Amino acid sequence: MHRNNKQYTMKLWAAFFKLVRYPNLIYIALTQFLLQYCVVAPVLHSSGEEPSLSVAQFVLLSFSTVLIAAAGYIINDYFDINIDIVNKPDKMVLDKIISRRWAMAWHTIFNMAGVSLGFIVAWKTGQIYLGFTQVICSLLLWFYSTSFKRQVLIGNVIISLLTALSVSVVGFYEKQIYESFEAILSPTGRKLIQIIGVYALFAFIISMVREIVKDLEDMIGDSKDGCRTIPILWGVLPAKRLCNMLLLALQVTIIAVEVRVWLLGWYIAIAYLVLLVQVPCVYAYTLLKKAHLPEHYHRVSSVVKWVMLTGILSMVFFKCYL
Repeated sequence: MHRNNKQYTMKLWAAFFKLVRYPNLIYIALTQFLLQYCVVAPVLHSSGEEPSLSVAQFVLLSFSTVLIAAAGYIINDYFDINIDIVNKPDKMVLDKIISRRWAMAWHTIFNMAGVSLGFIVAWKTGQIYLGFTQVICSLLLWFYSTSFKRQVLIGNVIISLLTALSVSVVGFYEKQIYESFEAILSPTGRKLIQIIGVYALFAFIISMVREIVKDLEDMIGDSKDGCRTIPILWGVLPAKRLCNMLLLALQVTIIAVEVRVWLLGWYIAIAYLVLLVQVPCVYAYTLLKKAHLPEHYHRVSSVVKWVMLTGILSMVFFKCYL
């Protein structure tokens, strides 16, 4: 009996971590950690300044973001039950292991905790209005799950914007960005905005690609649930073309970055970007061109996730070179 209870508890915890997409939460926390300690801190230290966020404040802000993201994943699965029954019945957690009532309870708890922590950090830094960033994110995730994801393009754009925001939100708390217009125009302020802006743009574009690929993968279930996604409304070929245009825009952005860092002599960083970001992008393009089954699109999605990871990990070079 004791062993059965232990097995059930372990199964419940495994289901819970699957529900909140724990690898994605780790990715969000890692992204913010790298931005704060491999980009923001070195840039500020190079000009004799210190980050506005203390270690404790940064941890609270990152934890706030993770909690709101977890709440978003829960509510998304809550409203996607009919779609998941068709697209991935073997991977379902809700209604099989975790009840809808408990899912909604955890969603509410995580949202309230995430928003509260966000306001605490904003208050501690003297910028209370920044706490509303977490409120906006929470509301967007709710409306995305209930409505926007079933509408053409708007759902993809919202998730991509939120992904970019999760990258850049740490920068909002730096006085070189919020303090005054003169601070923004200072060498340090400009450098921070440029670097954070490039990574936010990267996150937006690669997230858009992944969202469209996921729409291609989930077409069958989405169509039965009445979703008006890009491949359903515009067709598979136009959806693929849009992905290709986004991948091209990403390559152009990376080449522009490589030209800039070439002038700085960051040659190892360029080799890294070529081998671990650009080459996988080309591979994703070739896979997408041939893809026509859900498992094919799933493979493309996995490559895109790899590009997201390697792109964000490139922040380490700022710590090495600055």
